[in-house]
Amino acid sequence: MRKSIVIMCSALAFVACGKSEPKPGAPDAATPAPAADAAPPTPAGDVAAPAADAAKTPAPDAGAAPAADAAAAPAGDASAGETTEVVLWHSYRAGELEAFDKVVDTFNNSQKRVRIRSQAIPYDPFVDKVTITVPRGQGPDLFVFAHNMIGNWVEKGVLEPLSGKVDGEYLKQFLPESVKALVYRKNLYGLPLAMKSLVMFYNKKLLPEAPTTMEELVEKVKPLQKPDERYGIVYQAGGLYFHAMWIHAFGGVIFDDNHVPAFDSPGHLAALEYVRGLHMKEKVLPKGISGFMVTSLFNEGNAAVVFNGPWFRAEIENVDYGMATIPTVQGKTPKPMLGIEAVFVTKTSTKKEAALEAALYLAGADSARVRMNLGKQPVCQAAVLAEGAAADPAMKVFMDQAQNAVLMDSSPEMQLLWTPGDTAISAGIFVEDRKPADELKRAQAKMVGDIGKAEKPQ
Repeated sequence: MRKSIVIMCSALAFVACGKSEPKPGAPDAATPAPAADAAPPTPAGDVAAPAADAAKTPAPDAGAAPAADAAAAPAGDASAGETTEVVLWHSYRAGELEAFDKVVDTFNNSQKRVRIRSQAIPYDPFVDKVTITVPRGQGPDLFVFAHNMIGNWVEKGVLEPLSGKVDGEYLKQFLPESVKALVYRKNLYGLPLAMKSLVMFYNKKLLPEAPTTMEELVEKVKPLQKPDERYGIVYQAGGLYFHAMWIHAFGGVIFDDNHVPAFDSPGHLAALEYVRGLHMKEKVLPKGISGFMVTSLFNEGNAAVVFNGPWFRAEIENVDYGMATIPTVQGKTPKPMLGIEAVFVTKTSTKKEAALEAALYLAGADSARVRMNLGKQPVCQAAVLAEGAAADPAMKVFMDQAQNAVLMDSSPEMQLLWTPGDTAISAGIFVEDRKPADELKRAQAKMVGDIGKAEKPQ
């Protein structure tokens, strides 16, 4: 039986105790992490949904490997005295991009063995570009993305295993579950950078205090609305990644105990009917909202509440805002998906040693501090995150939410669920003449059929 991992309890204990050393062991976009513009294309976990093989496998055997200080390790891919250039792909934007560029520049200026050539790739085509180019040897040497694609990418020959190449002491710097999330079939395939899940952002000018229940929230935002101008609750409600928090609240799961999709179920139906009610009955949830629109409406003062991930902080401009965990609904606790953003080395890279050296630095403490303070990322470096939580209340919100979040499934089968899931959720919420139950049945049949076809021997 595959079971998902509830993250961050160890991190919270670490912060509460004020320890300076993380416990040993192995946490949108946009996005995303998922990025904000889209849910995972194939993002940004549930208490009962599977967390891929990482949930049931031990931490990898690190073995004897490069020194923990990445900058001190030899590149090994070029003649002595020559600089090895590695190409890195990412989909960062706004403040996250500024922070990441600063980290890359610092690394490049700190030594002459390895140089990172960083390239920003739009989030929407990111998965396809990696999946198509890397096996052909035409892609990057390393890239940044959420952990949910690991199973699919391993099977397609995209990822280089890192077990035996990364020192065990180096791995102890990270939140234990963030490393476990990057394990597939007992091999480590990435180094953790940040954890990302949805939380609630609210405009303090419109809503001075954060409601703790959705019932209270709905009643408070109704009088704040202006037709076709200002909205009460704004988020990308039609996508599975953003909708998952309600699925988990109402007892639904993504996969059942046998790792079969479980969309045609009472929990999924209750969640879909609840959000449909926010749109059609309560009229506090607009349709047709993209990630760009979420940012624009909030910055213009035309969204009282937004559900979004940590990437959103760096996009907010001139708004006095607050943050809180997702309010309860009908006495139940919403549990958004949790993604572990990581840096991966590609299997077809001809510069693997240099790429790993760069990856070790990007995931290291110095990098994490810049990404957290400037890019507002809830980083996976335990000691650095503890510093952030002490100085920045927002980091504490992400840590609290992570206690009620579910690690995204990273199996190859999960990638066949996103599109039919998105289609069913969007139609079930926003199309008046569609019945939520029918949409879920249709999605379930499509998912099961697609998985069956994929599993047939070629």
